[in-house]
Amino acid sequence: MNRIIYVLLFAVALFLLTMYDLYTAFLLAMIWIAVPILTWAMAFLSRKSMKCAVSCPLCGRKGETMDIALSLTGPFVPFLSSVTAYLGGQEYDAYEQKGKEIRFLFQKELLHCGRVPMDSLTVAWKDPFGLFHFHITTPGSTILVLPSRIGKTPLIVKRLLSIAGSDEVEYFGATEYKPGDNPHLINWKITARRDDVYVRDSMPADNVKITLAADYTNREEVMDTIGDALYSAGWALASSHMTFRFAWATKDGLPVVTTIHTPSEWQDAILSFLRQGGDHGLAKSPLSPLVPICYITGNPNPSVSPSLHPTIWCALEGANRAALSGRRAIFHALGGTET
Repeated sequence: MNRIIYVLLFAVALFLLTMYDLYTAFLLAMIWIAVPILTWAMAFLSRKSMKCAVSCPLCGRKGETMDIALSLTGPFVPFLSSVTAYLGGQEYDAYEQKGKEIRFLFQKELLHCGRVPMDSLTVAWKDPFGLFHFHITTPGSTILVLPSRIGKTPLIVKRLLSIAGSDEVEYFGATEYKPGDNPHLINWKITARRDDVYVRDSMPADNVKITLAADYTNREEVMDTIGDALYSAGWALASSHMTFRFAWATKDGLPVVTTIHTPSEWQDAILSFLRQGGDHGLAKSPLSPLVPICYITGNPNPSVSPSLHPTIWCALEGANRAALSGRRAIFHALGGTET
């Protein structure tokens, strides 16, 4: 509507210029013509000189609110009119202006864990006459959102240890009997086929009792179940000073195996998984079959390396291959409640 009015005023100005040979009419017409044009030119130059910067935390936590700030700086900031900002179509929650800078503040609710897309941010303003609108849009990005911790640590550790077992010695072959070897470890099958006596070749078990493995999925509710169960299980082990391994695959299918000793290492490992994780975490994994694996996935029929035999916890109901199937069953096993 403002532009239509300006066109009418422009037409009136041209009429005055052509019909009346008066200085005042000429001056009035030139004002009507020149002022909006100059205003548009200044607004255009302002847009070219403006700089936008977005600041937000590197990661958040599911169920919390993240503060996001959009800064607009430039020499023409104090002279701009009707400045506003939007995050995905929603206007800012608060703003503050100081000198040549305006900061727009947004609050984003983090409803799901994983790689959460953040909509583009847009700053918009118009000239004082309301004739021309300008805007600057920043590209969208991705926020890493940590899962929630559920359940009770003693129950989680007990559940995982029931998968891991309690053997203190691992046996992986046979060697010739030497004086001093335990006769109870004689491997009779191999001894019967050889001329010499053989005993089971053993090595002390290392501190790793179990491996946690997981798949990443873009299905929000399924990822919430996987993330909460995985994060809680790892946190319970790390806080109980139990060393474990964490196995997953990147989006490109590359296997990743990390040994976790402390809660801080677990936090870093989870962030790496959320940032780069993909599915089929055990399809090409170099894990040893001697260490029990708890595999948390959203795939009811996951692809697993033939040498591995993991205990599967599936976030979906009705997974026949899974020891635990569905959000309710997994949460109950960890001592938590379904949310």
